[in-house]
Amino acid sequence: MGGSKKRKKDPHDGESPVDTSSDTEDNMEKYQVFKVSGYSRKYPENSPKSEFIVFLAHKDEKQLFTDKDRLAISHSIRKHCINGILHLKPINKYKIGITFDLSNNANVFIQNKKFMDELGLKASIPAIDTEVTGVLNSVPIDLSNKRIFSLIGSSRNVIQVRRFMRRVRNEGGSVSYQPTQTVAVTFASTELPQYVYLDSWRHEVSVYVPPVKQCLHCLKFGHIAKYCKNAEVCSVCTQNHNFKNCTEDPKNAKCNNCGGNHIAISNTCPQKKLKIEENKIRSKATKFSDLFNENSFPQLTMRNIETQVQNLTKSEPRLR
Repeated sequence: MGGSKKRKKDPHDGESPVDTSSDTEDNMEKYQVFKVSGYSRKYPENSPKSEFIVFLAHKDEKQLFTDKDRLAISHSIRKHCINGILHLKPINKYKIGITFDLSNNANVFIQNKKFMDELGLKASIPAIDTEVTGVLNSVPIDLSNKRIFSLIGSSRNVIQVRRFMRRVRNEGGSVSYQPTQTVAVTFASTELPQYVYLDSWRHEVSVYVPPVKQCLHCLKFGHIAKYCKNAEVCSVCTQNHNFKNCTEDPKNAKCNNCGGNHIAISNTCPQKKLKIEENKIRSKATKFSDLFNENSFPQLTMRNIETQVQNLTKSEPRLR
């Protein structure tokens, strides 16, 4: 029987858009994430915060922190006479946090190459304390990320431009990525501008809601496979093997997180939907005091801030 063999349907197809660069050579260059060269995170000198955390991790990202590492860090801190430390705290198996009293002390520590090299560590400041990402819509797909950066005008410094790409499975099973008109722009600020200008066209800036982190190894939420130490779980049948080796019909799939009749990475999963809503709330939530603090987090557009202030003072809301 000379008929061609049909490709087995991949149960992971079509689950969600993929945010990555295109697989063609031209598009990889055109839609490659653009980052400002030489930029490094620093706490602003006028920050209203009372504590400033710096994360430490091994240069080998898979290496865990041991008791020996913690003792070595304490010893090296004394040796190098590092100032302003309030306390040290383990964040997880791969990360330690050092909290400083002043922004300048934290910024100086980040640049302490001798300390880092001696222990094989790298230091970073949380993006949440120094950066904010917004979303622009209706951006022409012919514009490269680098070109968008060169054309953009904003009241806040732009440090990264990234276009969202949609994953498409072609006939024959190959995968390609198509650009969308949605672009994420990261600012060196803790508050989004209300709008930016792109080649004189005004674009409203909306809050970026980060995707839900789901491990493709153990299928749990909150981390990615790169750092997972759990046993592998099949997204189709929940057994301990890779989904590619599963013989179960995807129609009989069982979700490892909610027990429902769908694969574990499906966007229809009630548990995943709940996580998505939590991300939305976390991105938009605010406190009364935040409405009057330009450097506060979470991020809100100026329009949202003004509207909430007017509501609190019983003013008539401004028309959108």
